[in-house]
Amino acid sequence: MPAAPAGVVIIGGGVAGGLLALALRDQGAKVSVLDAAPADGSRSATAISYGALPGWPLAPTPLARLAATASQHWRELERRHGPLGWQRCSLRLQGPNPALALAARLGVLPFAQVDSARFSARLPLVLAAAGVEHRSLQVQALGPLEGGWQLQLSDGSRCTVAQVVLAAGAHCRALWPGLPERLRRSWATVLELARCPEVLGPATALLPQGFARVGLERRAAALSQPAWVVDPGLVPWGATALVGQHTWIAPAAMSQAAPSPSLCAAELRQALVSRPQWPVEGAVVRQAAVAFCSSGAPLVGPVAEAPGLWVFSGFSAAFSQVPVLAPWLAQRIAAPAGPAAAAQRRLQQLGVWPEGG
Repeated sequence: MPAAPAGVVIIGGGVAGGLLALALRDQGAKVSVLDAAPADGSRSATAISYGALPGWPLAPTPLARLAATASQHWRELERRHGPLGWQRCSLRLQGPNPALALAARLGVLPFAQVDSARFSARLPLVLAAAGVEHRSLQVQALGPLEGGWQLQLSDGSRCTVAQVVLAAGAHCRALWPGLPERLRRSWATVLELARCPEVLGPATALLPQGFARVGLERRAAALSQPAWVVDPGLVPWGATALVGQHTWIAPAAMSQAAPSPSLCAAELRQALVSRPQWPVEGAVVRQAAVAFCSSGAPLVGPVAEAPGLWVFSGFSAAFSQVPVLAPWLAQRIAAPAGPAAAAQRRLQQLGVWPEGG
């Protein structure tokens, strides 16, 4: 059997797959992105993300310190590719620490946002201009062949390629069940407001001082029954705003089917009842499957015992982590041996390289 042609196929066209495709093009690689809307009618995780970019480390780790520089990377991406939804934002923090809330109001804490609605609309145009082939197809199965991989596509066709990157978020495990157990799935539900509320001034984000979602993700391995939390938040989203975030996680042994959107929305509205200035009545319910890693560190690198297969998934704050990690993974995949080895060492230092990779 002939070897697969050179090139990289990225499965998933959200923020992870899109920014990695651009970084691979910078390395001179031939890149295709395969992505299609979820069959169940839900939104992608990228499309309903808050897109928050805190300019300070949220944890005492090398990755958190690097992620705090994400705005610099987004500004460089926009300089080269045009608008992608990045904007400086005023930040109002809600929580028990008045000093932290005051620092946010005074602008001491640098903050920006990528408007995920505008980003999702622009990304296909940017990929096309960069020479990335973008096809609206789902990958139904993939398997190794001599020198590469074969993909079965939703239109009945097959394609072969030298290297494949799993950047399909919560769909990654369905394509390759042998991914590390710390890569898990949750369901996020948000409300899209019918109008932008007056309380949300121009380019302003209202966020909690700490997201309960993060703590729930860390406890995911110990869950014996489904659990959920609600984080209050309000951020710009296109011409309107997203409000709240309901996160639902089931134990690994249970079905990973989506929870009832109407039930999640009811729990979300109940949790937000103390904020009458947020006009949640008439809001549209948006739900998406979300990949996360229970350890807190995403998976960025090769899949064990599967040469030519890579994973780029499980981000706890994708809009902050992806732009700083994508260039390193692209260098590891497509650069000559010396720079590739340096990129691998950097990813290992950041604690994101998969075990066994």
